[in-house]
Amino acid sequence: MSISHLFQEQQKHRTAIRNTTVSERSALLKKLEKELLNRRTDLQQALFTDFRKPAMEADITELWVVLAEIRHIRKNLRNWMRPVKADIPLAMLGTSAETVFEGKGTCLILSPWNYPVNLTFGPLALCLAAGNTAIIKPSEFTPATAALMKSIIEKVFEPRHVTLVEGDKSVATELLALPFDHIFFTGSPKIGKVVMEAAAKNLSSVTLELGGKSPVYIHTDADVKDAASKIIAAKMVNAGQSCIAPDYLLVHESIKEPLLRELHAAARNFYDPSQSANNQGYASIVSDSHFQRQLTLAGKPELTAEQNEFRILPLTFKECSGLNVPLMQEEIFGPIMPFQIVSSEAEAISIMNTLDEPLSIYVFTKSGYVKKQFRKQTKSGSLCYNECAVQFLNPALPFGGIKNSGIGRSHGKAGFQAFSNERVYFKQRIGFTTAKLLYPPYNKWKQKLVTLLLKYF
Repeated sequence: MSISHLFQEQQKHRTAIRNTTVSERSALLKKLEKELLNRRTDLQQALFTDFRKPAMEADITELWVVLAEIRHIRKNLRNWMRPVKADIPLAMLGTSAETVFEGKGTCLILSPWNYPVNLTFGPLALCLAAGNTAIIKPSEFTPATAALMKSIIEKVFEPRHVTLVEGDKSVATELLALPFDHIFFTGSPKIGKVVMEAAAKNLSSVTLELGGKSPVYIHTDADVKDAASKIIAAKMVNAGQSCIAPDYLLVHESIKEPLLRELHAAARNFYDPSQSANNQGYASIVSDSHFQRQLTLAGKPELTAEQNEFRILPLTFKECSGLNVPLMQEEIFGPIMPFQIVSSEAEAISIMNTLDEPLSIYVFTKSGYVKKQFRKQTKSGSLCYNECAVQFLNPALPFGGIKNSGIGRSHGKAGFQAFSNERVYFKQRIGFTTAKLLYPPYNKWKQKLVTLLLKYF
């Protein structure tokens, strides 16, 4: 079946899906949850095939995150779908109104390669909860996982409700030309601009989960050992290929040496370097081209992908003296950690505000004053104190960025609303209404009434 035919079939079916009940949607989500659990081992194998993602890491960062999202949705969906009564001002006596969240229609989900299961089925669960049909286009960089996800989709859904199409960027281009009711994209800011431009031609609404350079500031009073373990854990999961991974460090000059010692110690404790490519606790870089980019950023272009079959890279620390270097201009998306020495939180804030707004900012400190300064003087999708990346795991928290790091929110109620049309139902009584008091023809008595309206209502 061609893409245009799939789209047309879903368009025909979208009204029926929009009118499904809480029970029907919840049952479908439960069916998806059950199938994902049944295919747990298959998912682990597919992710290992694509980029050697360890089984436990796949369980935690891919499967469990989706299951937690589905369970959170099913627990709260009835409340989210309940009409919200509107307050009625005195000047509109006799009317009643409510807001209802209804499915937007046929949605496109463009999912990335770095967390292909998590960032495909998570948005899909929210899309289904809101009462939509969906066409999914996963990344071509993880073909084994894409094929398995297609099998799961076909087992659970009818094509006119949900379907997954595989292919390269030409398939994505063909999809983006269609007038979808909503587009959910996860990927780089560069491609996000392409998606937004295509969506604008059809006035399709968008959710863009992008990324950017999420900074970490470590203050003088930070617990250095605690900070180092959290930074390394967040940086090295998925070999650094995470949009919310710590991208660069801003280290107070007085704690540079102890922090670097603890960072190296944490890296050794978490990942045994003697295991090299055979270390099943550490994912590989997804492709040769991505691997070569990491080598160039790390200053090791002499090492080729052929010399390192599984594209395993050790964590590399690089001190930078300014912002005009690739490590401080590009999102790294790998196991390289640039850092700069700063003399105060004010200098760290100044550096952060010079770069584009990040998806998240991480601040390690015990000081309430320092925390307040970052809250008041920076912008980001999230601001985390004494932790990195864990905020993503809470399905009750809205997730997303600002400007270059994203548009819109996902997860939980925020994600449900992103896939919903906030529709107003307004009802007026028949016969006399207060609005009729203001109908033409205008006269002195009505002018007095308007004056009272302007003053008091």
